[in-house]
Amino acid sequence: MKKFKDYFDSVPSLETDRFLLVPFSREDMDEYFEILRDDRVQKYLGGGVPLFDQEPKITNWLNNINDRLLKRKLVFTWCVKSKTNGKVIGRIDLGGFVKQTMAEIAYHYAYESWGKGTASEVAARVTDFGLNELGLRRIQGVVHVENRPSMRVLEKNGYLREGILHHYPFGREFHDVIMLAIVKRSDIDETSGNSALPTKEE
Repeated sequence: MKKFKDYFDSVPSLETDRFLLVPFSREDMDEYFEILRDDRVQKYLGGGVPLFDQEPKITNWLNNINDRLLKRKLVFTWCVKSKTNGKVIGRIDLGGFVKQTMAEIAYHYAYESWGKGTASEVAARVTDFGLNELGLRRIQGVVHVENRPSMRVLEKNGYLREGILHHYPFGREFHDVIMLAIVKRSDIDETSGNSALPTKEE
């Protein structure tokens, strides 16, 4: 049975009914940069994800997400592609691991994929990977207070709102954000009542 540390040799490829989650490659970057150039995509990303579309920044970023950060067991970064045509439609991260039990989920997608269940479908797979393969006990996400669609994505996948964090470091800025989280209880927690959050099934 694989342990937490065993998953960090390379970014694991995952899939859903409609999408592939794979490591970013140089061939994906032009399509990804087009997503980042859209102000609608950048609106709730805390000052925006930088458009690093020149060398050596591209190579450095790819080396970081596919090697350096991975070896340090800091984050998984996936390129999300359509199974139908192979088009890059977004990115999802799972990282900020704490004691191999907690992590944070974050994502952004091309505007044309909004409202089609894309984010919910992919978040479901990454959440399942985190809880049931990595063995995490808690996955959390912070969402800009005005970004209601992103809150619904997490809530559809069993995340519960825990409250507002005021003037919170968010991207390159500070914003009021909503903290949402999903917790996987152990048998001990369920019998002792030590876990305050219900699971999705409850």
